[in-house]
Amino acid sequence: MNSLIYLTIIAILSVAVVILYRRLNKKIEQLCGEKEAIEIEEHRMFDFLHGLGASLQEDSSPPNMHRYIVNGVIQVIKADAGVLYLLDPAAGQLIPVCLSKQLAPVIPLPKELVEKASKNANSLRSYLNLATAKMDSGLLGQTLREENPVFAPALTEHPLFEGSSNPFQENLAVMMAPLIYGEKKIGVLAVTKHHSEQSDSQGFSPNDVDVFASVAEQSSFALGSAIIHSDAHEKRQLEQELRNASEIQRILLPRSSPGLENYHLAATFTAAKLVSGDYYDYVPVDDHHCGVVIGDVCGKGIPASLIMAMCRSVLRSRAGGQFSPALVLHALNRVIFPDIREDMFISLLYLIIKDDSDEAVMARAGHDPPLLCHHDQGGEIETLNPAGMAAGIDMGDVFDRIVQDYHFTMKTGDILLLYTDGVTETLNPDGEEFGIQGLSEVLKSSYEEGADAVIEKISAALKAFSGHDQQIDDITLIAVEKR
Repeated sequence: MNSLIYLTIIAILSVAVVILYRRLNKKIEQLCGEKEAIEIEEHRMFDFLHGLGASLQEDSSPPNMHRYIVNGVIQVIKADAGVLYLLDPAAGQLIPVCLSKQLAPVIPLPKELVEKASKNANSLRSYLNLATAKMDSGLLGQTLREENPVFAPALTEHPLFEGSSNPFQENLAVMMAPLIYGEKKIGVLAVTKHHSEQSDSQGFSPNDVDVFASVAEQSSFALGSAIIHSDAHEKRQLEQELRNASEIQRILLPRSSPGLENYHLAATFTAAKLVSGDYYDYVPVDDHHCGVVIGDVCGKGIPASLIMAMCRSVLRSRAGGQFSPALVLHALNRVIFPDIREDMFISLLYLIIKDDSDEAVMARAGHDPPLLCHHDQGGEIETLNPAGMAAGIDMGDVFDRIVQDYHFTMKTGDILLLYTDGVTETLNPDGEEFGIQGLSEVLKSSYEEGADAVIEKISAALKAFSGHDQQIDDITLIAVEKR
């Protein structure tokens, strides 16, 4: 009896050992499989990071990075499709910049599009290529706003998804991750995977979610670096273009004073930026007459410099043999009016002097009135202020009526000072303007030394007044001295 019990116990223990062994063996196989899967995912992750670095070195252009990130994350996660959205901060919208070959429709689809796309797949790609997502609503917007990854086992069932169920988005698992570089929000990376309705699978495993978050983090760094590199390159190109434009603009300025016997002209030009909206020129009218023009575009930078270059060309083409400054400005206004923006205008003053005469004539198109310093009156300053309006505001009827020739006399020793508003509007550290009074005082104290000294001393006075702070506007000065 005891032997039977003993044998029974032995048999039961043997069966238990076999069952336990099989279970342990199965568990070991499962762990080995999981380990192998993890190692494969790690290998894919390292491949992705290595490729990302190589791609950044070989071609750091944003389009190349976009493609590599989308295609790379699909391979690492074993997703079906992916899409990359970048943020346009000004518009507050997420803009699609790269779609994988297989589409990842993570935004709501209009009913009419679903019907159309069921017959023509290209219509869905066209829509997803152009459709933006709002930053302040929806699943994509929340992902970036809250700066947290999102996992939706079923996209259309997520509470923040604003669309309805359709064949393209049914049983679609989605992972989204915000792309953030430093404190700058760049965009959202999303991947999708279809899964069977009968299957217990949710499309992506918990490990997929962790790996995706890591991939998105590295992608953020790469994208941020690519954007900085691209911005720096564009900035260098723009700076070079501005330097070229500045050099061209300086070439267009007079290189020397016109060789007149009875008049001496001195001038200075200082741009606040690389290119300027100020302009001056000496224009040959005929063998005895010389034109002097000074102008200022309402605005700065390249647009202003282009308008000034156009003004120079038009004025020179109309100045030859024309002794009426007003008629030249009338013609210039008619030419530029159709091509100038509504928020821009140009102030101009055009003076014609005759070498063997005391008589001078000018027309003022809204420019600052010149100052005439009378030598025989002990430096008394007269402001020459004929009527005038800026060019580019009126097609010509009003402009032609207001802008007329103004005749005046310059005697020996007199100095006529032309200037742009950058002179009078120069500010000191207390925010006070240099003004007409400051300009008149320097002119009166230096006129006896001649035109060159006047320009030199006004320039020095402006620097001393501003405290050598950064110049905020273009400065142009012309002194016309009658000998």
